[in-house]
Amino acid sequence: MPLGQERKNPSRASPASNRPLRRKLIGLPNVPHATAEKKTDPDTTLDTTIQDTETIATAPDLENDERNAGNTAMSVQKRPVLGRSPSPNLCHHEPAPKGDKYNVIYGTIHRYSVPHYRRFGRGSVLGLPPRHKIDRDTSEGDAIVIKPDFSADRSRTKTKDLLAGLKKQRTKLLRVRPIPATAPTDASEDYLPLSTSGNKFNDLDEDSEDDRYAYRSIRGKAKPEDMLPDDLEIISDNGSVDEEGVRTDPDKEIKQRNVELSRNVERNPTDVESWLALIDHQESLLRGSERESGSLTYAERKSLADIKLSLYEKALKKVGQHPSRDKLLLGCLEEGAKLWDTKKLSARWQSVLKSDSHFISLWIKYLDFRQTEFLDFTYEKCLATFIECLRLNKSSPDHPSKTLVHIYLFLRLTLFIREAGFMELAIGLWQAVLELTFFRPESLDERSTVASFLEFWDSEVARIGEAGAQGWTNNENTLHDPQTPSPLPRLNPKSLFASWVGCERDRIVRSRLPARSLDEEEDPYRVVISSDLEEVLSLVWSADAAHVLVDSFLYFCHLPPVITAVTRNTTGHWAGDSFIQNDLMSSPGYTLEDWLSRSSTSIEGSESTPLSFPDQHFIHTLGTLFAEDGTWFYSFQAWAKAARDNQSDVDTDWVRRVLRSLVDAMPQNDDLAEYTLALEFAYNPKEAKKCAKSLLKRRSSNLRLYNAYALMEHRSGNHAAAGHVWATSLSMSNTFSANDRADSILLWHAWVWELLESRNVAHASHVLMSMPQNSIDLKAFPDTSGQPEFSATALLKVQTFLAETLENLLANRKSTTFVACVDSQAIHTYLTHSFDLNKALDAYSNAMSRLSVLSKKDEAFVAYTIELLHQSRARFLYYHVRTNGMYKPSQIRSLLMESISTFPHNTMFLSLFAWNESRFRIEERVRDIVRDITTESRTIHTSTLQQVPITSHLFSIYTEMIRPVYAGSTAHSVRAAFEKAIGEHDASAQHNTLSTAGSSLSLWKLYILFELSHHNIQRAKDVFYRGMRACPWSKELIMLAFNHLRADVVESRHPASSRRGDGMGFDELRRVYNVLVEKELRIHVDIEDQLDELAEKMQRSAGLPFSMPDDADSGDEMQL
Repeated sequence: MPLGQERKNPSRASPASNRPLRRKLIGLPNVPHATAEKKTDPDTTLDTTIQDTETIATAPDLENDERNAGNTAMSVQKRPVLGRSPSPNLCHHEPAPKGDKYNVIYGTIHRYSVPHYRRFGRGSVLGLPPRHKIDRDTSEGDAIVIKPDFSADRSRTKTKDLLAGLKKQRTKLLRVRPIPATAPTDASEDYLPLSTSGNKFNDLDEDSEDDRYAYRSIRGKAKPEDMLPDDLEIISDNGSVDEEGVRTDPDKEIKQRNVELSRNVERNPTDVESWLALIDHQESLLRGSERESGSLTYAERKSLADIKLSLYEKALKKVGQHPSRDKLLLGCLEEGAKLWDTKKLSARWQSVLKSDSHFISLWIKYLDFRQTEFLDFTYEKCLATFIECLRLNKSSPDHPSKTLVHIYLFLRLTLFIREAGFMELAIGLWQAVLELTFFRPESLDERSTVASFLEFWDSEVARIGEAGAQGWTNNENTLHDPQTPSPLPRLNPKSLFASWVGCERDRIVRSRLPARSLDEEEDPYRVVISSDLEEVLSLVWSADAAHVLVDSFLYFCHLPPVITAVTRNTTGHWAGDSFIQNDLMSSPGYTLEDWLSRSSTSIEGSESTPLSFPDQHFIHTLGTLFAEDGTWFYSFQAWAKAARDNQSDVDTDWVRRVLRSLVDAMPQNDDLAEYTLALEFAYNPKEAKKCAKSLLKRRSSNLRLYNAYALMEHRSGNHAAAGHVWATSLSMSNTFSANDRADSILLWHAWVWELLESRNVAHASHVLMSMPQNSIDLKAFPDTSGQPEFSATALLKVQTFLAETLENLLANRKSTTFVACVDSQAIHTYLTHSFDLNKALDAYSNAMSRLSVLSKKDEAFVAYTIELLHQSRARFLYYHVRTNGMYKPSQIRSLLMESISTFPHNTMFLSLFAWNESRFRIEERVRDIVRDITTESRTIHTSTLQQVPITSHLFSIYTEMIRPVYAGSTAHSVRAAFEKAIGEHDASAQHNTLSTAGSSLSLWKLYILFELSHHNIQRAKDVFYRGMRACPWSKELIMLAFNHLRADVVESRHPASSRRGDGMGFDELRRVYNVLVEKELRIHVDIEDQLDELAEKMQRSAGLPFSMPDDADSGDEMQL
């Protein structure tokens, strides 16, 4: 059976039979739109009760001032003159035989005889609902912007920036009008004129003020140059004005650059990079030198998109079938999206994919387009697009990134399926792929593998991650016992939506794993059969995708990835993908307070910490996997909290069992084993120790596992037991092979750091001095209260040992142990030189210099190792600041700035920098850094999915929220950070639009919760509708309306005195519920019949006749 096509959800009616009238569904009024020019994208005509978008109409003339407002566009009808009775024969016109005598007297109409015209209706537009108003603050040029009226929010009064118009005007330079020295003088005159300006009074008589600004003057509105005195003039904007070069063109360099780029494409018309450089330069050309920053007007944005589009089309004709042609195609479609409507954009996508189907980058972008296009989105359509992308990549020629793209598509597919509500199918696909990859019987060949596995699946024995599972290759898997579900909570007709939310949530939690055919389940989606998996498995399964698949599985489970030198630039970047990094949606009860819970209330207080930001984007090492709370960044901080929530969409026990099975299946993967023990310890320390002992029995020479076990004992408070494990394993390592013995530096390093964090400097020094012997006498530890003493011989031995070890590790390209050795050098210097920070930091600088001279073939190793070195140095700095009062904040700032400039999206460096600056009153440094990392110029043209990671946008929002009021943090500044991340209202367009986070579910949820925290219900609803339109596949995002925006919930949580706006009533919630049906998202408990009955009762109780809505337009897609 094709995936998701043979069975239909019995709780979901078919779209044709039960889909209500679209306009009735969303409350869109059946009124004609403005007759003026409309925006080409039909999305902008959507009802703004669902989405806060802009409706653009063009006025024929907005040049005149406000007195002409009553006669401008939008088909506004003229009103009778105030104070006069309207004539009964309005259509009868009498010609005036006499002209206006005042034209002769005054040279214009009599201003005092003209009635005063005033606006009426506060920006309302005839033909549109009263709620829609003209937004005069954002109306620009010939465009009128219509938005929902927020006048219900009395405390929110928008005031137009008085200087906004000045930003769009170029600076005008004036000079005294020159008088030629050889001006001829009439010799016959009786006097010589001393001034040529004439009689000022005569000038006023000849050019009266009334005439200059006459109402409806035939000469139009007065120009700025007409306002100048006679003896002044405006210097020309073009070029120099005299031989001395008083005024030169400020845009000369920009124009010259444009000429150079144009010549480049003329000389080499097939060079894609030259075309891209020319296209990107067009914005600088439009802005000029005086508008490098700031917003572009609506007309300028459209004009810029049109110019770029024409250049893209010209370039495509010139380059032919260039290997990098996809970059031009993507840019063309990106600019076209700003000008075309949805129908034309979809048609263009189809045309491009048909002619250039071999570019997988195009298919991935098309996947993004289909998944986020609200009007045409349905679950089945989007699922078919995923399958098509997988099929295309499967059939494409082999290339280095083919497997990576394939696994990325599979991860996106399973996340999409789960977020649409079909958890069982998503889990079933992962179980199948993991069984195929890691537990395939060796006797099977590739051709018969899938068919044999489907037989194994239909046997319904325990599968990977389930209790009793031994793997496909093992014949001892236990049969699954039939399950009888507990009774479902009853629906309450008196509070239908409230009770439905509880029932639906109960079913969601029970559906985290696939059921069996023998289970007593009425929902057919609960059971995943082999035909549901066959199509995807035939496209996805690959025997050589093991390591990439493990990282993908961790992302699926909301866990941090295992980043290595090989995966740093591949799966490591997925941590910033807005489609993947949506951990906040895992738990429906996750609140804004939970997100901010670890941040200090007073940023100046002693409790201030850089470790509170919950969304991490850095390399996870042993120090972060086993970090003690409050001492360093903890990799499982967010996951440990979500694991305790039984409402999470991930079954914690299932994840733990899967990882244990993978550790057994990959005995050479020490990174995964270490990671799994750390995860177990975060969830259940007792079980973690048992697991570690079990692994050590099978891997008795693995020093990394001994190290992990010792850290568990030390974290549990068993310091003596931990020391014994370290000492014993180090002594045993002398009998290990050289390769295994090389990891001994990791044990020394971890032991020293544990002692330093315990403020036990004496014991830490003793451990360092014992390193050359590779053994230690636990009875020889000095008194903790005494000062450590170092002999010259002992110091030389340690220095020599560390230097030799460092060179050996570098030669073998072992990044983790190399960095541990460098860190040990720094700590040794620090302790033996009276805590001298500068001398200790030399170890990191020398190591980075040593790496910089390696050959280019080691580029991946060097980049990975340098980032680890920066993270290790950051930990050392943090320790020094916390334990030693003698330091220079400027030095800490400089070092962190160096790290940020090299790795701008590493949240470890960003958090530490914000923490260091928070103790001073200069907050703009943090804002400057945040602005730089979230505004990335498009200088490198790649087909990456997201250039600005979602974690950087979230960090920007987080720092703005925790910034104190005295430093400039307000609700408006937080809102601005949200809007910049979303990108819809970012008119500056300095960064790639594909890098925005508008597809991030976590971001939309935080935005809604933020508005609710300020009791601004109307804003929260508007943000909700925008988010629903941007992410139509997410069931949990839509469920926020029922959990947080329901009228009774709003009334109970938000006091009437501070509440702005009302919650969603029955009609509005019903429309939101219908969106779930329209988009074919999973509904466990169908209440459509109950909603119809309740609506009929409400109609009758109101004394209104009840009738079914006309479904004449049911063929059209619902518009929000």
